[in-house]
Amino acid sequence: MIPQIKVKDVMTPSNRLVTASEDETIRDAAKKMFENNVGSVLIVRNDRLIGIFTERDIVKIISKELPLDTKLGEVMTKDVITVEPEESLSRAALLMSERNIRHLPVVKDERLEGIISARDVAKYYSEVMEEFL
Repeated sequence: MIPQIKVKDVMTPSNRLVTASEDETIRDAAKKMFENNVGSVLIVRNDRLIGIFTERDIVKIISKELPLDTKLGEVMTKDVITVEPEESLSRAALLMSERNIRHLPVVKDERLEGIISARDVAKYYSEVMEEFL
């Protein structure tokens, strides 16, 4: 039986998150994503999550031919789907699958605690499955 693992056990913690302000540009975000080898940038204001900008957003922007100096506040996803740190990993994985998202910010009491990605989920479950083989 697979143990009941919580999101907080697998997430990238807040001190390792890649963040930006809404006044930074698409170019700034893409550079941060490349330099940190991540697929998303969390947009924060006063330590509060206000949006997310992902690789998929870059694809949309290129297809719409928007200038790279466009502010993130204009193009970020504002209605961010989040999960709490105490939520089960399996519930978070199901939410990601149902909503077709690969990056799920972890928020508690309106404070950004971390992020979990589809890569994190896949890595965890592949390690668990190795133990059963």
